[in-house]
Amino acid sequence: MIELESERLLIREMTADDLEKVLPVYLSNPDFLQQMEGSEGEAGRYDLARWQRDWHIAQMMPGRHTLACYLKETGEAVGYVEFLEEHDDGAPWIGVLTIHRAHQRQGLGTEAFRRLIEHFREEYGWSLIHVGVLEQNEAGLGFAKHLGFQPIRRLASRMSGGVQQFVVCERSLNE
Repeated sequence: MIELESERLLIREMTADDLEKVLPVYLSNPDFLQQMEGSEGEAGRYDLARWQRDWHIAQMMPGRHTLACYLKETGEAVGYVEFLEEHDDGAPWIGVLTIHRAHQRQGLGTEAFRRLIEHFREEYGWSLIHVGVLEQNEAGLGFAKHLGFQPIRRLASRMSGGVQQFVVCERSLNE
């Protein structure tokens, strides 16, 4: 069970009890949701039942981890992270790192990422990591660049919201 701590955050592997608390984090980013998710075929619609289903599926996939970020001071769920120990290209990937819209631009995403890369180096010995960002997600691409990621290729993937174009970025963890 992954349990990490940073200056303001507790970051830990999610359990079924976390799902209802963390869902508002995911729902607070409607532009991302519109492109990525759909409940019963309706793009942009996402609910607790779908979140529970997706989480249970993720638990069956070896090497896939879902983490919740909570403010240490209040216990409020403010972030969600998903990572893969190995993606199709053989590299580890951060699939999602999102902070509740009301808490964005306060350094929490950067803080969570920095704590995660410490964990990745210490526990897994990783020297690099990949991330895929929706091509039209300018804020996400800017955040990836801020974290030191560099674009290496593009790829298309079918999601609930249709075929989406991603920019695949890479970052060394040895910095």
